[in-house]
Amino acid sequence: MNFGEDLSLQIMQANKLYQQYLFRALKEIDIYQHYQIILLISRAGGRTTQKAICDTLQIEKSNLVAIITLLESKNYIKKEVNFKDRRGKLISLTSKSNYLISIMNSLFAVFEEQIADDLTWQEMYNCLRVLNKINEKLKNIAIQDAGFDKMMKQMALLNNEQVLS
Repeated sequence: MNFGEDLSLQIMQANKLYQQYLFRALKEIDIYQHYQIILLISRAGGRTTQKAICDTLQIEKSNLVAIITLLESKNYIKKEVNFKDRRGKLISLTSKSNYLISIMNSLFAVFEEQIADDLTWQEMYNCLRVLNKINEKLKNIAIQDAGFDKMMKQMALLNNEQVLS
């Protein structure tokens, strides 16, 4: 068994199926592809900084600015001056977002009921705990520490026409 390969495949399949489930449920909502940002702000108490969103969701600042502008134009969030750091903006939820969150919480409850019918609470908790540990490890792996430099040189040799002929 190759753990990395099996893990990658299982996570890809679970993510794809989960995203399909969410799309079917949320397809009528005009910001479906950005629901994670709304949920993240909600988890932060209804207000957080753009930097915190970027860091948590690993979104480039330039991409997030466009998303924030879209969400603000659709009245899901509002930007305010961050009085602790005037260079940054605080992002707050609107009542429209709070209504969306209540719908999504119901959706997640139904999802959990469907998934959890043959899983114990401990199994679900362990799954989340292990995935969290893996994510933290992956964030901390430096490219050179993972042996990618040597692998990239070998791949470059493969791409060299002289090696292939």
